Amino acid sequence: MTVTVVETLRSVQPEIATMLGLAKRFSAKERLVLAKLLLDSVVSEDTEDDMDWHAMSLAAFEKDWDNTDDAIYDNWRVLYGVSAR
Repeated sequence: MTVTVVETLRSVQPEIATMLGLAKRFSAKERLVLAKLLLDSVVSEDTEDDMDWHAMSLAAFEKDWDNTDDAIYDNWRVLYGVSAR
């Protein structure tokens, strides 16, 4: 006996099975648009969270990196005698 995706989802999430049933009525292009919108709704949330963490870590890194004690290393090529290619 073959179990369809809709039957599997119906046992887990009846709302999802209902949406899949409705989506079958859409054209291929309409289903692609719906899929993109659903994916964007998930990805954008993750991206915003990632951007927040990135901004916080970058600010902390810049504060630690840009200080007078380490300024001597800003011109490391001259300090260590390394020529530019």
